[in-house]
Amino acid sequence: MDILYSKGGLKKGFSTGTVSAGAIRSSIRYYFSEEKFETISVDMPGGESVNIDVTDLSYRFLKNGIKISTAVIQKFSGDDIDVTGGIKIYADFMTIGKKVYKNFNIQYNNKGAGRYEYVHDRNNDSDKIIAEDFENDLKDYFNEFYHNKLTFYDKIINTDVGDFFFSSAEGIGIVTKQGLPVRIGYPAINPVPKDMIKKNALNELNDLTALCRFNEINENNADVLQTVNFFLSVLYIPDGEEISKKTLNSRLGINGGLSILGTTGYVVPISAKAWLDTIKSSLNFLSENNINLCVFTPGRFSEKCAMKIFADLPEEYFIEIGDFVSYSVRKAADFGIKNIILTGQFGKIVKISQGERNTNAKYSRLNLNYIGEIIKDSEYMRRAGSNDYYEDDFSAIYEKVTNSNTSREAFSYIESIKNENVKNGIINEILYNAKNNIEKINNNKVKCKIILLSYSGEKIFETK
Repeated sequence: MDILYSKGGLKKGFSTGTVSAGAIRSSIRYYFSEEKFETISVDMPGGESVNIDVTDLSYRFLKNGIKISTAVIQKFSGDDIDVTGGIKIYADFMTIGKKVYKNFNIQYNNKGAGRYEYVHDRNNDSDKIIAEDFENDLKDYFNEFYHNKLTFYDKIINTDVGDFFFSSAEGIGIVTKQGLPVRIGYPAINPVPKDMIKKNALNELNDLTALCRFNEINENNADVLQTVNFFLSVLYIPDGEEISKKTLNSRLGINGGLSILGTTGYVVPISAKAWLDTIKSSLNFLSENNINLCVFTPGRFSEKCAMKIFADLPEEYFIEIGDFVSYSVRKAADFGIKNIILTGQFGKIVKISQGERNTNAKYSRLNLNYIGEIIKDSEYMRRAGSNDYYEDDFSAIYEKVTNSNTSREAFSYIESIKNENVKNGIINEILYNAKNNIEKINNNKVKCKIILLSYSGEKIFETK
């Protein structure tokens, strides 16, 4: 396998699109050669080729004699933290059909797997042939347990040697909502990897045709290639549906499995870029569906808490923005999202209240003196409206807060204030400063509400 490196010296990985294209290409090659190999060359979107490892190759025969080759490739994600790293993507390949259907287009007639009609190009008349070959010849194949969700995806692709069909099966999600680059009802295989799959399958078949002319492959297989056939590739991920539960797919309207993704074919181990792309995609989805509200959260824990607070909101409203506050707010405005609810814990919200636009420790630090100045502001004493605030030693609380080791420790001292009016005033000042800072990012084009969570996950304060 080719090991490639990013500018930061980290190992690049390969996208699910690259792995899928490699698996399909491997299954085609093994079908005709029946000789095992350890790597396969994959043609990438940028025009280059890379070699990736092939995990397993095998073939079998159905009861009716149809031969099926299977290739398995395990996804290598390099140094990127990726929930799909290590998954195994499978591809089956077979040749089916004996009739020659030249000058016909394929149309899906919505009657289930294998139900396609071939419509004559030249006459455009009622001369239609129902492709029963699929259903009859592949009845055993359709009934296999791991292909019980077979979904025909692509229309016919013409090759030098026959007509190629591409299908997806178990573990590859189906798009159910608008706002994605794939139409509703189709497998979640994005345009670039779809083109990669086509290109690699066709190049492999055409390469085999050239070998056939020079008698460099098995004579029986040469006969197959010299006859117009239906070629069928089926892509599937046995663990895809389970693994997809760890992704955002269900929230984006992709059900039943993983997406086949990748614009370059690589997984670049820069989590920031991947995160920003996810935020952008999520906001675009909301915009496409005319939704003008989103719930931003810094992390997965705060997101789960927010989902409990807003249990009536669908999952797609919730976007985990990490530390990218400014980027997320600006993109929300770009996509016409008018209202943001930011739900998080004390430390992140204080940083935003200070005016930080990226809350990562690399770019900002918690200013405990900022909290201290709010605590000792005499205005809070006046706003308290009573004399019992003297029960609190604000000088001592100030010292404790400004010398705290963590935001959590600082918050515990604020919580210890006996005077509820003063305590609420301090926290409200922090929250409203954060709210105003977020709204200033886009000149008040986006309105914001802040919800402060306790460290156990309950809502304890909120702005209007």
